[in-house]
Amino acid sequence: MDRRQFLAASPIVIGAGASVASAQDYSDYTKDPRPDVPEGTCTAGSLDGEVFAGPPVVSGPGSDCVFILQPLQRTATGHLEYAVEDGEWNRVEALHAGMRPMSEHVLKFRLPLLPAGKRIRYRVVAHTIGWIKVRQFYHGVMQAGKPQTSSERAFNSLNPAAESTSFAVWNDTHENDETIAALQKQTTELKPDFLLWNGDQSNDCHFERDMSGQFLTPSGLAIADQRPLAYVRGNHECRGPAAWSLPEFTGSQNDEFYYGFRSGPIAALVMDTGEDKADSHQAFGGTAAYANMQQAQAEWLKQIVKEDWFKSAPHKILFCHIPLWIRRQKPGVFGGHSLCRKLWSPTLIDAGIKLVISGHTHTHHWMPIRDDQPVAQLIGGGPNPASATLIHGTADAKEIRLRVLKLDGTSAADIRLPA
Repeated sequence: MDRRQFLAASPIVIGAGASVASAQDYSDYTKDPRPDVPEGTCTAGSLDGEVFAGPPVVSGPGSDCVFILQPLQRTATGHLEYAVEDGEWNRVEALHAGMRPMSEHVLKFRLPLLPAGKRIRYRVVAHTIGWIKVRQFYHGVMQAGKPQTSSERAFNSLNPAAESTSFAVWNDTHENDETIAALQKQTTELKPDFLLWNGDQSNDCHFERDMSGQFLTPSGLAIADQRPLAYVRGNHECRGPAAWSLPEFTGSQNDEFYYGFRSGPIAALVMDTGEDKADSHQAFGGTAAYANMQQAQAEWLKQIVKEDWFKSAPHKILFCHIPLWIRRQKPGVFGGHSLCRKLWSPTLIDAGIKLVISGHTHTHHWMPIRDDQPVAQLIGGGPNPASATLIHGTADAKEIRLRVLKLDGTSAADIRLPA
């Protein structure tokens, strides 16, 4: 077609486009944009009904970085209320750009700086939000449900000055209901100051609708409504189309998966080992850049180990999902840790890290210091009940004691590390 033929044809094309546009002219508010939708239909959000979908989670152990995450079963908005000991209630919003939060899966609130070693009471107030079709009201009018208040719960904030502390470690649970239920029973009996979930909570993150059940209420249990949870990302949480939504279902400083905190005589570092394959692996479809993240953590690590809360601790522990040292390694398997080891271990050694606690291999293994491994390392088991373990740690100024417990309560290892 030459230029004159094209110009002659153009008005016909433009006219057809104009006809389509006029049929959907949203500037005319006298017309019903959806005549096919009956009056009173909920076109978005949720109608009034039960809001909460199980117990909340207290995430992020540091006193300056504690989040409350409340799972939902309907689209809702709301706020948090908390009180120190028997004091008055304080209100916490989660505002952004003048808007309160709205979600169909979880409401997430960050508490302000908390006093150390205190009982913190809290509850969530929420109501549903829906859009109802009303004639000549474009795309519906917003309708709020009745306010609902969750049960009051409480946890103890960590105390950096405490003479002793205790913790429990889960790892590689991979959505195994039997294992999770047994770990929860043991943890409840041990009453640790905090729970650390050391990666591979899931098999992958495929649907946002499932993620509350994967990370907040596994097997429907209240795993961390009465104690802080320290979340560690595993390599399986890097997988699936909803992996990018993981920060909505976890709570940590700046929504990163590396951070530090103090509990009594323990200075804890949490670091993110990313995936267990090279960034160029075809399984990642060009989305992986974990080497950049590992380098960024190396720079962060150099700074955080200089802080007083860390330097003054009698015991210094690194928690990460993939071990920094793996013996009898097969070529091409579990390779993601090697770059982390190269980038991080010089600073870790200089800073006095005495222990690395990891998972990933699904086999419990205690690895004392030796010539090619300058830091002791403890690896947990799981996910099947026969191989699963709970690591129970207690510490005072003189030593750390680590017990590796099987699900039947018997001990697989009993380790003592002096200060």
